[in-house]
Amino acid sequence: MTMFDSPLPEAGGPSEWLAFDRVTRDEIRYGRPTALGDVSAPGLASALCHPSGRVREATLARAAEAAPELLAEVLPLVAVRCADWAEPVRDRALEVLEEALGRPLLPPGLTATAGVILAVSGRLRGAAALELLEEAVAKAGPATVRALLAAPDRATRRFAHRWAAANGRLPVARLARTAAADPDVLVREECVEAVLAAVRAGADPALLDSLLGARWPGVRSAGVTALHGAGRHREAEGFLADRSRVVRACARWVVRQVGADPAEWYRRRCAEGTLPPYAPLGLAECRERTDEDTVLLRALTGHPVARVRASAVAGLRVLAPHDWRGVLPLLDDPSAAVVREVAHTLVAHAYRVPAEELLTRAAPDRPYPQRAAALRVFSERYDGLRLLCALRMLDDPDSRLRERAARSAGRGWWVAGRESREEAEEMLGLLERHPGALADWAHRSLTKGLTRAVQLHRP
Repeated sequence: MTMFDSPLPEAGGPSEWLAFDRVTRDEIRYGRPTALGDVSAPGLASALCHPSGRVREATLARAAEAAPELLAEVLPLVAVRCADWAEPVRDRALEVLEEALGRPLLPPGLTATAGVILAVSGRLRGAAALELLEEAVAKAGPATVRALLAAPDRATRRFAHRWAAANGRLPVARLARTAAADPDVLVREECVEAVLAAVRAGADPALLDSLLGARWPGVRSAGVTALHGAGRHREAEGFLADRSRVVRACARWVVRQVGADPAEWYRRRCAEGTLPPYAPLGLAECRERTDEDTVLLRALTGHPVARVRASAVAGLRVLAPHDWRGVLPLLDDPSAAVVREVAHTLVAHAYRVPAEELLTRAAPDRPYPQRAAALRVFSERYDGLRLLCALRMLDDPDSRLRERAARSAGRGWWVAGRESREEAEEMLGLLERHPGALADWAHRSLTKGLTRAVQLHRP
């Protein structure tokens, strides 16, 4: 018979090995031949995926007698068989896996096998293989742990960091560096918890510096909160104007623990000529809502730094949520960040904002941020003016706004028919000019409603 010649996944992750097992089994079941006596890596791999449980069990016996290098190539499939539905296959696979994990494995084979074990551990019979992996890692040397910590598979890296942190196999300084820089959120959380536990147990409080300098808000907020237990309360003031809302909230909590008032700190900084960009928003988040604070933030909407103006607009949305008229002129601000914050304020008052103020800024000759803000506010309305703005913006020079305008018109199709005759005729002309912009059903519904509006107003 012809040997099964499908290539093994090289440096593949758990999903590739599981897919190989599934596809190979189906192909053999539906007629693809395989040489059951072949002891090469492809031959063992295909037989380990065979639909017959007796074949899988016999293949595991041959794999146990194979050279260690050969077994290492198919060990991920042995791990799959550890969750096999057939008990004899499962028991034999666990024996082979336990013996293999007791020997040194090269990093590629080790990490691939560990990833498959973790992938099948959630299956009905997959827990036993995970126990073997945990036992093997507990007895392994530093090289094995390092290989798992650097594995390309995300689940393997999470397992390795969780195990290493819980068992003290990593220096606390390295855990702090990993918490500050690792791209995986769960790895960061494991490392942060380990660092905080070490600091609480008496480790050097300077370890918190790595957390405080992290780019991730969740890590910085944990470091700022830990300043309270470390007796470094004054350092929390440096985070009162952090760019992250969560970090600012944690900093205010730490400052209050020693009886200080963060609102006073914000007021002093906002009164200075050069202030942290997020200080105005931090002042509003104190939620004292005094007239003096509102006046201070209104003055800062004219600050020369755009980020300060945007922060002031966001702060006014907290302190004076109904004062949309005061921020409406800032739709013409040259900063896109400021215009976005103004639009965020206006969406809660979309029906009150004069339509002409928005239609003017939706014109094609206006800057992109103004056009985007006008469409965003109109999209919160359900009247003919929403449709008018959206359909006019089907001619917008920016493809992103054209797509958003088409979605807005399609979601508001049911209000068509309440427009004046002039508006309805203009919108019918826009629909004719853009026949494929909307879904067919939305185009038909809009056309029907607008035609009815023209007929109702016909002299």
